[in-house]
Amino acid sequence: MISALIGTVIMSAVTVAMLLAVDVTDKALVKVGKYPLTRQERQLLIDAGFNLNDIENINAEIKLLKFNE
Repeated sequence: MISALIGTVIMSAVTVAMLLAVDVTDKALVKVGKYPLTRQERQLLIDAGFNLNDIENINAEIKLLKFNE
């Protein structure tokens, strides 16, 4: 009887831990892709033939991206 009670407590704790892990992962994925271009990425685009106006347009599009909708 006590072992069943201990098992139930352990299962409940594991379930809560898994739900918290899913919540943290979901919050992290919402932020994915919302960072502006780095200096190295900007330089790579310039080397590829993009001008500064194109790069600013890319940054604006990155800000408009909506994940998880």
